[in-house]
Amino acid sequence: MADRSEAISVLIAAEFVVMAAIVFLLVPLEAAIPLVPLFVVLLFALHQYRS
Repeated sequence: MADRSEAISVLIAAEFVVMAAIVFLLVPLEAAIPLVPLFVVLLFALHQYRS
């Protein structure tokens, strides 16, 4: 079972990934470009955490 700090970290990463995905849908890609690197890194980290 995950400890409290690990669970909080995963929730924060998941929240950012979901919010970034919503931003990608709502604004032009040129405006959302700064979010892409962090989105990819956190998405990969969440994928590795679930594996």
